[in-house]
Amino acid sequence: MRHLFFLSRVLPVVLAVGAIASRTSAGIVFEAPRRLEAGPEPSAATFVAGDSARLLVAGGEGISAFHREGGNIVRGTRSPMGRAAQVLVAGPLGAHAIRHVAFATRDRAQISLAVVDEHGGLSAVSVVDLPAPARAARIAPLSPGQPPVLLVLHDDGLSVIEEAANGWTRRELAAPRFGADLAVADLDHDGRLDVIVADSSGGELRILRGDTDGGFTTAPAELAGRAPRRVIAADVTGDGLSDLLVMGDDGLLLLAADATGRFAAPRRLLSSPYLTDAGLADVNGDGRADILVIDRSHGTMQVLLGAAGSTFVTGAAYLVGAAPAALLVGDLDGDGRADGLALSQLGGGATFLRGRGDGHFDGVPCAQAALGDLTAIVAGDFNNDDDVDLAAVSEDGGTVGLFLGSGDGNFRAQPPIAVGRQPRAIAVGDFNQDDHLDLAVANFGADSVMILIGDGHGGFAAPHAIGVGTGPSAISIGSFSSPTSVDLAIVNSLSDSVSVLYGDGRGQFPSNRTFRVSARPSFLIVGDTNDDGNEDLVVGSELSESVAILLGTGAQLAEPKTNQLSGTAKPSAAEDFDHDGQMDLVNPDEGGGAIQILPGVSEGHFGKPLRIPVGRDPHALVTADFDHDGRMDIAVAHRSSQTIAILLNRSPEPSPTPAHGGRAPGRI
Repeated sequence: MRHLFFLSRVLPVVLAVGAIASRTSAGIVFEAPRRLEAGPEPSAATFVAGDSARLLVAGGEGISAFHREGGNIVRGTRSPMGRAAQVLVAGPLGAHAIRHVAFATRDRAQISLAVVDEHGGLSAVSVVDLPAPARAARIAPLSPGQPPVLLVLHDDGLSVIEEAANGWTRRELAAPRFGADLAVADLDHDGRLDVIVADSSGGELRILRGDTDGGFTTAPAELAGRAPRRVIAADVTGDGLSDLLVMGDDGLLLLAADATGRFAAPRRLLSSPYLTDAGLADVNGDGRADILVIDRSHGTMQVLLGAAGSTFVTGAAYLVGAAPAALLVGDLDGDGRADGLALSQLGGGATFLRGRGDGHFDGVPCAQAALGDLTAIVAGDFNNDDDVDLAAVSEDGGTVGLFLGSGDGNFRAQPPIAVGRQPRAIAVGDFNQDDHLDLAVANFGADSVMILIGDGHGGFAAPHAIGVGTGPSAISIGSFSSPTSVDLAIVNSLSDSVSVLYGDGRGQFPSNRTFRVSARPSFLIVGDTNDDGNEDLVVGSELSESVAILLGTGAQLAEPKTNQLSGTAKPSAAEDFDHDGQMDLVNPDEGGGAIQILPGVSEGHFGKPLRIPVGRDPHALVTADFDHDGRMDIAVAHRSSQTIAILLNRSPEPSPTPAHGGRAPGRI
């Protein structure tokens, strides 16, 4: 991250954002989540009769119809019916196989059925009362040659709704109360439909075997881990049999079927307890089924690629918005490749992920690991493979997480490294001059800095501690004792001081000094503020209008002097994202779930802000070229979702223009 702090000119602009020019941010383009205009709070979606060219999405304004047109997904009609429906299925029903949609909410003991026309319009609505509110529904024929029926799982059991001469009839089947989900398939290959009910309280799957007269017989239950909430029947292993995928507190489980319709013991494919939905498709063209699964805690869609021996390899993950609840998988845009559509009711909307056919999707890739809340992030090549890697600290986890880059914007999480109590800040540099990057971590709860010496292969020696002031919360690297030294500066927010550790070039910091500064310091910036060729240190607080300036002599830092500013300061990362010769500023907006970029227009002036939604709690960011295209990208660490979103820079090269007086990128 390059910090921009030029005391006489740039800092007042950062403090008073009123210096905004009329130019827009059209020159800066980042790959961002693509939203489908499905209205507020989308809650459920379904294809119409299994046709991925047409789909219905329920939300806060009703049910919207979408269709494929020229490679795009276009919204058609919207019906006010079905507002906030959590149950939504569509398909042919009755003896004439007329396309219907069935929808229900959790606050009423009924389900509505409507005819769907070719444009997605709804008509001929009927309401069928249920014994209790619906939880899930499926449309399927009970046996070959029979008309499709609607099966509805509700709090008191399972209803079968069939077409009759004067409307719809309902009959009840014995099923567990408060079942969480249901799936339908011919499990034992007898030509009759079987029903699988996820019994969340019992931790099992209840199997109802179809019999010859349209009824069902209870079969032995299958164990399905703790609190199964979602079940999908599909041929996952590629042997032509209907396997079962189960999501619950034990993560994503696979129950592989045998020829008799029984299942092997559950095999865990993913361990997160926050998975809400999944879909299957061959997303990389190798002939095997792959799994796409959404995680409401991380706000991501994870790709699991099918491999030999019915195993799965973890692929890329993508940002899809806060708390996604539903997922559709299919060729939505008609290019012959599987896409994903994730729905989030908590502000993420409907996120469309266009498949590339190689196992990747157009969208915002994410790195994720079970570290805890993320508080700071840095970038560097830790394994010397010429690809940028990431390191992030987790305050509540007491760890550093390392993410090795593959050079295309994707990262592989490595085992976390324990570093002590409440690590709040991190810095990267070569402390022992061996050409391998090292890490320094400020531990807020231990009043120390941990030094981790890198081995150049992505590993680190056991950390050793150096005591500093009380509550270290920010850290930066500078050359204070000589032009080539690697020294550390640490803000101690609870003792109102800054500690300076002078490096010896061998990975040790034998000399240090602590300076008193203004109350509650929160940030520091290294730069040559007086143009004397020596690096200085500026310490400030986001709550104060004053900063402490410690001028460098070339051998050490002098006592701090206070400079009064015109407003409170907040440092920004600065890069020339669009190669126009002007520095652009970027900051996370944690409360707004976005990052904000101020494009530089001329020295000290900026264009209209560009906001990029990135999901819940964006807390820290770092810039680097993650995909070797010569443009600076952004990695955003989300505090509570433990996710790092990778925003790839897609800005076009600017047209040749007359030279103007901008500064070249670099630390000032």
